Amino acid sequence: MKNLIHYITILRPLNFFITFLSIHLSVIIANKSSAFSVEAFLGALAGSLIGGAGMVINDYFDVEIDKVNRPERPIPSGKISLKSALVYYFVLNFIALVLVSQTNIYAFVIALISVFVIFFYSYKLKSKGLIGNFVVGFMTGLAFIFGGAIGENVVPLLFPFIFGLLINFAREILKDVEDIEGDRIKKLQTFPIVYGEEKSLKIFTFLIVLTIISTLLPYFLGIYNVFYLLIILFIVDLPLVYAIRVILDKPEKDQLRKISNLIKYEMIAGLIAIFIGVN
Repeated sequence: MKNLIHYITILRPLNFFITFLSIHLSVIIANKSSAFSVEAFLGALAGSLIGGAGMVINDYFDVEIDKVNRPERPIPSGKISLKSALVYYFVLNFIALVLVSQTNIYAFVIALISVFVIFFYSYKLKSKGLIGNFVVGFMTGLAFIFGGAIGENVVPLLFPFIFGLLINFAREILKDVEDIEGDRIKKLQTFPIVYGEEKSLKIFTFLIVLTIISTLLPYFLGIYNVFYLLIILFIVDLPLVYAIRVILDKPEKDQLRKISNLIKYEMIAGLIAIFIGVN
């Protein structure tokens, strides 16, 4: 039973849930008649499994860094061996691709490309500064396009894609600032290491401002209703303004982690706003 918990923990259950919710709601937004379809469920589960597999392979390559930054995680703590983690990674992706093959060819192609991009990111791109950060943001936003592909209508998911890209691009930069000590040990060339924490936090702030603007545009363009605006203003944008204020006050590392976690919950609030806004 304890081993099972470790295999669940390594998938980052909250991230798994957010991915599932993102994809499933995206399918509904794309095509309301698909709300309770088998394809919607299988696609959302497949996307979540691919995301979970990405967490596993990321921890596999980051084992030495995580011994400093995240020693409690299953691999650096020795609760899951490197060999077992690798097997688990391949099994998760295989199951995911089998599941998504039951939807349509467009969703399958997106899923297959995502598997390779996530692996390449973990293996090589993660240490390439803003490029790696952008890839994570792009892949997170792509979950919405993936859901749209399953529902065979990606147009309504373009703004959610932009929101997911920007907020996660910013969050990844923040995480690099937070993890700077462990990254230095492995001699990674992350943006905070090469250009400094101050510049990194300035870019984070700029991206969060862009995120706030991107959340308001759909309402003023008449795409989403007033209920969307109310949720966005008070549950998403105000906390993001608070995050900017904390960053400008030169926060300690523990505050950075709190802001990073706050942004994760803002993703859920943003999803709810989008879902309510189009209905």
